[in-house]
Amino acid sequence: MVKVKRDMRRAAIQRRDATPPHEIRRRSAAAGSLLFDLPEVARARLVMFFVSFGSEIDTLPMIREALAGGKRVAVPRVDPETRSLIPCEITDPDGDLAPGAYGIREPVSRCPQVELSEIDAVVVPAVIWGEGGHRVGYGGGYYDRFLSRLGDARRIGLGMETQVVPRVPHGPHDLAVDVLVTDAAVRRPSRTGR
Repeated sequence: MVKVKRDMRRAAIQRRDATPPHEIRRRSAAAGSLLFDLPEVARARLVMFFVSFGSEIDTLPMIREALAGGKRVAVPRVDPETRSLIPCEITDPDGDLAPGAYGIREPVSRCPQVELSEIDAVVVPAVIWGEGGHRVGYGGGYYDRFLSRLGDARRIGLGMETQVVPRVPHGPHDLAVDVLVTDAAVRRPSRTGR
């Protein structure tokens, strides 16, 4: 399964990297509209977003929209020693984010950590999404470990429709998301097979 995921990941990143920036912006705006229409997001007081990098779907406009709408926003800080994600609250993406582990923007040290119990919804990244809500990430297991500790927060997958395949390999420790949002669709995977 590791080799299959690695090969899928490599091919998917190459395809995604070939997507023109204007197309990523268009797809990101469409996905953002669908995301904010979700009841899970509408009623959330605190939403945790990932901060996009490279050719990923652009989450910064979504983070700004959530803040402008009065929501509290957390984003992850990576702890390389424990290989874990630490959710920290931000109020100004321009001033609160700086390159961190792996060159991905993350909260600066003054941003307070939030308790997992405060998070109402977490927006989850992937390299590839299966229609059933399972994901292939970058291979570090950060989100798998984080999601396993999350509790009742709604897990919302976010990506471009071009990242969705019928099925991805997954094991018993791989948690599916509750909702998968792309620029073209909202999927609510069945809870069976989790």
